[in-house]
Amino acid sequence: MIAVLLAVVSGCGAPDPGAATPAPVSSSASAEPSGIALPPRPREVRIDGIDPCSLLTAEQRAELGLDGRPVAYTSAHGLFGRAPSCSIRGSDPREVSVGLSVVADRGIEIFTAPGRVTDEVSSLTVAGFPAVLARPTLVRDFCSVDIDVAPGQLLDVQFAQGTRDQPIPQDQLCRDAQRIAEAVLSALLAR
Repeated sequence: MIAVLLAVVSGCGAPDPGAATPAPVSSSASAEPSGIALPPRPREVRIDGIDPCSLLTAEQRAELGLDGRPVAYTSAHGLFGRAPSCSIRGSDPREVSVGLSVVADRGIEIFTAPGRVTDEVSSLTVAGFPAVLARPTLVRDFCSVDIDVAPGQLLDVQFAQGTRDQPIPQDQLCRDAQRIAEAVLSALLAR
C-alpha cells in the first residue's frame, strides 16, 4: 500500500509552466465532495429571456466558420430540462455544428455534483468566468463548455463535427468549443 502511494505521489510533479492543467471541479458557491471549487465569478450576468441565437453576431459567426442560418429550438436535454437553444452549422473549412443553450433554471452544479455526468469534466475560465469543459468519454464527436454566469444559471456551448466523413479529433473540438464560448460570453457582456 505504501509503495503504491509513493508511486502515485512521485508521479505528481509540478506542471509544465505555461501548460493548461485542468482540475476536477465543483460548485462556485461551495466545494462539492470532489473538494476543488471553481473560482468565483467576477459578477452575475442574468440570462433570463436571452435568445441564444442572438449570442453570436453575423461577424462572429463568419470569423468562426459558421455559415449556416441560426435555428432556434427548445432543448429537451436531460441535464438542462427544457432550455432555449440555438443550432448553427458551418461548412467551410469543415463540416461542424454549434449548439448554444441558455439554461436559466439550473446552475453549474449539474456538472460538479458526483455521479451527475459521465463526461470527463475539468475546470477552466472563460473571459474571467468559471466554467467546465466536458469531454464525452463514450461518443467523442463533440465537446462542450458550460459557463457559470449567475447562481442557478449557465450557458452551454457544444461544438461537434458535422459529419462522420470528416472526423475531427476531440482535442480540436474542445479547443473550438472554448473559442466559441469566449465569443458568446464576450457578446453577452457587451450588451
